[in-house]
Amino acid sequence: MHIIRLLLVLLWCCYTQAVYAVDVNKSSIDNRLYQYHTLENGLRVLLIADASADKAAVSLDINVGSVDDPLDRQGLAHFLEHMLFLGTKKYPEADEYQTFISDNGGTHNAYTSPRHTNYFFDINPGQLEPALDRFAQFFIAPLFDPFYVERERNAVHSEYQASLREDFRRAHDVRRSVINPAHPDAKFSVGSLDTLADRPDDLVRDDLIRFYQRYYSSEKMALVVLSNHPLDILKKWVSERFAQVPKRQQPSALQASAPEQKAASEPLFLPGQLPLEVISRPLKDLREMRMTFTLPSVAEYYREKPLSYIANLLGHEGVHAQVEDIA
Repeated sequence: MHIIRLLLVLLWCCYTQAVYAVDVNKSSIDNRLYQYHTLENGLRVLLIADASADKAAVSLDINVGSVDDPLDRQGLAHFLEHMLFLGTKKYPEADEYQTFISDNGGTHNAYTSPRHTNYFFDINPGQLEPALDRFAQFFIAPLFDPFYVERERNAVHSEYQASLREDFRRAHDVRRSVINPAHPDAKFSVGSLDTLADRPDDLVRDDLIRFYQRYYSSEKMALVVLSNHPLDILKKWVSERFAQVPKRQQPSALQASAPEQKAASEPLFLPGQLPLEVISRPLKDLREMRMTFTLPSVAEYYREKPLSYIANLLGHEGVHAQVEDIA
């Protein structure tokens, strides 16, 4: 799994690079070869050639997550993640992708976070090209087969029910219940039979397709591919397939009117709500204290990473030093 973790870190680097960047800075002891470029549809690609790699690994990240769920369809981004594995126009069998990866020594998975959705797999390098072909179809022509909508809706609900016994999830739900209800982080991110239910003149499959067509656009995506193949071969395979991912133009009025977009400017806590102490009882024998500090966005300081410095100072377990000496 260390290859997958590497890819996830590098994906974040793709998002924080300008689209015209072509040079990749690397350590002097790093023997891998890198190439970063942007396809004509705006999809960012980082290729890594590692002659010593005994596995190929791929990760695609989309800048959309549970905070983008419609207010009346909470859990939709997570549900969409599940549905993409269940057949595409080119490979209609629901388990074709999974079987191909497993039969060729690989693993696969995906996750939905508040602001990102990530799909990844590893496989024997000799089968990377056909695996890429299957993987790319998720983002080109998924079927959203009505037959599997009900099954995966129940799978999502089971995932939600299982999490009710996990203290980490319970703590997250406690936090969600005390923050500003208008903030995007207050949304229910997993989904359930209630939030994903069909309603009169409002089928969840229709909402699923609308969400996909709105957010799964090429310019919101970043792809990392690592293999022992040469860079020019990897570029050819990726370009042939992922250039087909549509770039979906959205009317600015639609973006501005979306309730989830308006909520993005909401404060995490309401005026007068802080300081706030919350005490919850875990199921396991745990004793933990968590502290939340509300700060302005530091996204523009991604190169300096100020929060990493603060976290290091707070979590430092060595000999105490004066903060001004470290600074």
